[in-house]
Amino acid sequence: MGSSGVPPLYEYDDWQGTMMLITEWSVRLLSLSDALSVPDGGFSIDPRTGADLRIGYAVAIHPEHERIFTNRVTAGDLIEYVADVADTLARPGRVLGGWRDPDSGSVYLDVSAVVSTLAEAWSLAVRYNQLAVFDLASMMSVQVATTNTV
Repeated sequence: MGSSGVPPLYEYDDWQGTMMLITEWSVRLLSLSDALSVPDGGFSIDPRTGADLRIGYAVAIHPEHERIFTNRVTAGDLIEYVADVADTLARPGRVLGGWRDPDSGSVYLDVSAVVSTLAEAWSLAVRYNQLAVFDLASMMSVQVATTNTV
């Protein structure tokens, strides 16, 4: 929020040294909602840059922020979700995650971490009672066979 109380037209990312227009974010959010309209569709993005993550395994590690939708997720739903979890997304190593379960059709929005090995992702998934982890290289979910409670 600018000093006048009006949101700035740009979000500045110090790490990349780039600026992204709010209108660019709007287009990006529309494409993210489209990604959730297909079975096993989803995304894991850097919340600072909007960049897709392509390497590693994404796993939800904040079950308190998990949101489950049974209907189509809109860009407005994504805006509301990001606003609600902004403090957690600002933590180092956190990413914005979305996934459509191919079995139930439910859509999950969550705050995730991306780790380098399937073993580490699997361990976190069991710890946080997740249904699956997402392999970013193959763009496929890997089901977790067992469930625990945290």
